[in-house]
Amino acid sequence: MSNVTKDASQLEIDPRSTLAIEARAAAHHALSEPATATNAQPTAPPAPVGALHRFFATLRAAQKRHFLGHEVASELSKFLASDSTLTPQVRKSVSRLLRGCPEVFLDGDTSYATLRPKPGIKRTVRLHPSSTQLEEVSRGEFLRMKDRQVQGDEEASKLGLVIDFSPYYRDFPQVSEAAEMGDGISVLHRRLSAQMYQNADRFRESLLKYLRERRVDGQSILVGDHVRSAGDFAVNLAAVRADLDEIDEEPPLSKLIGTLRSHGFEPGWGASLTAIRETLYLLARVIESADASHFADLMRRLPLVRTVLMVSPHGWFAQEGVLGKPDTGGQVTYVLDQARAIERQINDQLAACGLDATGKVIILTRLIPEAEGTTCSNPREAVHGASDSWILRVPFREPAGGVHPAWVSRFQIWPYLEDFAEESRQAVVTELLGAPDLIIGHYSDGNLVAHLLAEQLGTTHCACVHALEKTKYLLSDTHWAELEGQYHFSKHFTADLLSYNSADYVVSSSLREIGGTEDEQGMIEAHDLFSMPGLYRVQSGLNPRLARHNVIPPGVSEEFFFPAGDPRRVPELSESLSRRLLGEEPAEGCLGTLARPELPMVFAMARMDKIKNLPSLIEMFAAVERLRENANLLLVTSLNRSEDAKDAEEVEEIARAHRLIDQYGLHGSVRWCAARLDKSETGEIYRLIADGRGVFAQPALMETFGLTVIEAMACSLPVVGTCFGGPSEIIEHGASGLVADPTDIQAFGQALADVVTDRDRWCDLSQGGIDRVQSAYTWKLHAERLLGTANVYSYWNHTDVMNRPALDRYIHTLYHAVYRPRVMAMDR
Repeated sequence: MSNVTKDASQLEIDPRSTLAIEARAAAHHALSEPATATNAQPTAPPAPVGALHRFFATLRAAQKRHFLGHEVASELSKFLASDSTLTPQVRKSVSRLLRGCPEVFLDGDTSYATLRPKPGIKRTVRLHPSSTQLEEVSRGEFLRMKDRQVQGDEEASKLGLVIDFSPYYRDFPQVSEAAEMGDGISVLHRRLSAQMYQNADRFRESLLKYLRERRVDGQSILVGDHVRSAGDFAVNLAAVRADLDEIDEEPPLSKLIGTLRSHGFEPGWGASLTAIRETLYLLARVIESADASHFADLMRRLPLVRTVLMVSPHGWFAQEGVLGKPDTGGQVTYVLDQARAIERQINDQLAACGLDATGKVIILTRLIPEAEGTTCSNPREAVHGASDSWILRVPFREPAGGVHPAWVSRFQIWPYLEDFAEESRQAVVTELLGAPDLIIGHYSDGNLVAHLLAEQLGTTHCACVHALEKTKYLLSDTHWAELEGQYHFSKHFTADLLSYNSADYVVSSSLREIGGTEDEQGMIEAHDLFSMPGLYRVQSGLNPRLARHNVIPPGVSEEFFFPAGDPRRVPELSESLSRRLLGEEPAEGCLGTLARPELPMVFAMARMDKIKNLPSLIEMFAAVERLRENANLLLVTSLNRSEDAKDAEEVEEIARAHRLIDQYGLHGSVRWCAARLDKSETGEIYRLIADGRGVFAQPALMETFGLTVIEAMACSLPVVGTCFGGPSEIIEHGASGLVADPTDIQAFGQALADVVTDRDRWCDLSQGGIDRVQSAYTWKLHAERLLGTANVYSYWNHTDVMNRPALDRYIHTLYHAVYRPRVMAMDR
């Protein structure tokens, strides 16, 4: 057996699993990308084999058989520094070959490794002591040999279930360069352009059928049913454009509708003569040429989505009083803000297209009768700041049919979801008076429910990733069996494979979530090749290079998160928060007297999870004398006393933070507040810290995006953020903030000190952060891109070029043969 962590109580969080400082597309020269896919076995090109033999020998000396990516990188760095026999060229070749290597394992005298010649591309190889070159092995053989580390040879050699999605994506476009990952829509446009060019008649017929089927409230909105052929379509289009060109002045819309209908077109092409002309011009260009850019512009303009269902079952979903509760944090804010932005964008688009209709958004979540003072027991709740958006709550059911009364952990949620989806289907159809035009799933559980609903309702499914548990915990796949009782990873990872492959398109907040960088694989990529010994081997799971993946980052709510100099600030709120959180003596719920409250604040706000790494921020504050002398530390968390915590991880993190404050003698310099701030309070505390020339610290060991980062930046507060994940993509280092490694206590602490002790730099970073958010991270931009992307994928699925029914049958089989039996055996 491998000497790796297996006990659930010792399950480690991988501090290196989300490195995403930059994404580069250069290929390693030592191993080129073959033309064939998953199980190709060409001989690998020449490699510095002698140096590799010596490196693998050093790994054997460590008395371990399995090395994960960050361990490989660390050992390689030591090896290259210590072996004086290596020439510079060999050092460079070995470094390039093993850069970003996710794992190495040793089986007897043979060494096995996963190589990444490019982000999103994996090659499985082995090296025997007598070999003079690397030998490429099939993914199946690689996983079998890996399973031997856990199961032994006899069990690992038995035939078992192999999951391989690659045959169903043979005709689906893929990105050719790593830099294109996360921009699937552009790749799709190019493929569609090629199809238009290669078979223009078929494309025109397909487009006509698609436009003819678009309806709002049962009424055609683009092309009438009596336009039956592509030839008639082209003739009618030319005729209606000629009639519209003869109109000199802007007539009433009713007259324009009459002109459109006389040629078989319906009133969804625009609200004015100019808008209709522009849209029909785009349509004509698309029909006449193979111009992908015109097709993209056309699809973005069309009013194809009016009703949206968003699915987010886990945690406590409400608009007030839930942040900081177990499994409840930024996702609630994200989903609510997304709902408002989508509704506004739908309404703007419907009005711009001349349709007398309004959008409707439903957020489907679970009803919790034991609501603990929240609104989670209300079946229906209007979304604040929206015209027709609602939170719809459906209960979880016990096996006998009764309502489950209490909150359920995200690790225990799986047995409830199938019945929840079935009961929700009727509730949603009743609420929307029909099937939604788009379903957006959030997180693993939400996307499983979204998959079940989309399958039954025939609706486009957009999967929002946020976070995938597999990349948070070391060895959660290899040693799933020992961890199953606490974490139920077998259900979770299977659900991810099913729901994300079934989705029509996948939205991520950052590139790191998809393909990572040359140094580290992304979350989606980490689900491409893995094994759960005794359950199944995944030879092709989630492929990050498919043109299904799109980076569409969220925004900030401009109503609450605006610069410190904005006149919308409320003095009474500022004074109240200042008294509660920043005064010399601690208020109720706060700990720690501040000896010099006038000093700038190093401010952090997060849950007390290991992954958020707040105790380490205390160490950073203590370790850098320049920081400790010139600033105070302010922590805002949901809890600050271990006895109030219910989650074991929270208890441990809170206790560790208290120990560190005592150990380093930080009393008088640290204020720790247990508070759940609403949005207006959150925005104002950022601005108050900015008023005092403070800095926001985001030291997480893994952050898939970093909503608090863009919130702080929008409120004029400079940010020092983690290099692991989304913050490193948000922050332009040195221009709109600083990026630092939170595992390097000194480096991160020095970065914080650099901001609070240099006024000019503080001002530059403050303004740079404001500019960065306003140009790239607004909810309007997010909603425009998400709905425009939905239109294109809706058309793509209409053409069915990827044989979608076959993929659906495969997913259906895995659901009922693997996922469902395991879930049915769970205790509720």
